[in-house]
Amino acid sequence: MSSRRNMLAAAGAVAGTCVLGGLGWRFTHPRKALQEPDGQSRSLVLAWPSPEDDPVFIVAQERGFFSHYNLEITARPCITGHQAIDVLSRGEVVGAAAAALSWLPRLHAGVPAKLVAGLSAGTFRLLVRKNIGITKIDSVVGKKIAVLNEDAADQRFFSVLLRRKGINPSEVLWQPVSEDRIDQALDGREVDGVVLHDPDGWQLLSENQSFLAELAGSTTGNYAQRVNKVFGLSNHFLSEDPKGALAVVLALRDACRWIEKHRDETATLLSAHMPDMNDDDVKHMLAHEPAPVHLLGHWLRDQMAQYADELKLIDLLPNELDSGAFSRSICQNVLHV
Repeated sequence: MSSRRNMLAAAGAVAGTCVLGGLGWRFTHPRKALQEPDGQSRSLVLAWPSPEDDPVFIVAQERGFFSHYNLEITARPCITGHQAIDVLSRGEVVGAAAAALSWLPRLHAGVPAKLVAGLSAGTFRLLVRKNIGITKIDSVVGKKIAVLNEDAADQRFFSVLLRRKGINPSEVLWQPVSEDRIDQALDGREVDGVVLHDPDGWQLLSENQSFLAELAGSTTGNYAQRVNKVFGLSNHFLSEDPKGALAVVLALRDACRWIEKHRDETATLLSAHMPDMNDDDVKHMLAHEPAPVHLLGHWLRDQMAQYADELKLIDLLPNELDSGAFSRSICQNVLHV
């Protein structure tokens, strides 16, 4: 019994030391408090590629997540992420959405902005004509692959995949083709395939299953768990109105979380903006897309560092760049500042 009491006393002393040590750590390393919105009304303009068919923007607007934070948001529609970044860099808007593969080289070149939120995973698809011998991604060497916009994120994504296979992306014959000519170019054998993202990619594939097949994409595997579209705010807005930046990020965060739990309702909202697709079509498309991915803080920084490494493979960032330090310099966590 005496021995047992001695053991218990010793254990208590050790536990006390651990508790005090833990308290000491808390006092010397306090956790950053979550910032609170100020409730002020704001009217802001954001540059957004195709806001009419973007689930995050539609949900944030129509389910009241913007208005919940007293935000009146106007979208400045753009065709590509590059255009959205251009508008932001000219100071015409306070924020912009674009693919990470579009953002990072522009930020490295000096666009005055910070990435503050990852919004969604990618839906890039490489579609090829059947029965022409293209059975794996290596087979696209020497083939004519249509792109809607040269050097867009779609093309960059597949260039990274090719480089990982040891293939120089320049060995593919990338052919710029306007959106209204894609069907004609494929039917007329002007091109062997096309890179697109949803909803265009899904619609083209579902309507032409007899002669088109999906060769590769970002909707499965590791890339399905990666964020693609990222939201950034101008340095000026972040500095002048940090509470406004917080309100925007919280609204987008809440919209993304709602989408994650309400896929069918998201499809209903989305189909109202897509005259060529009904509710069932949109639900089917969403069922074949990655689960929602939205990131803040160090999770966003970690994935931007991964993208930086991949952009080095296609010579869009310098090899000597420290990807971790770069990602820390271009991301900001507005919830903890």
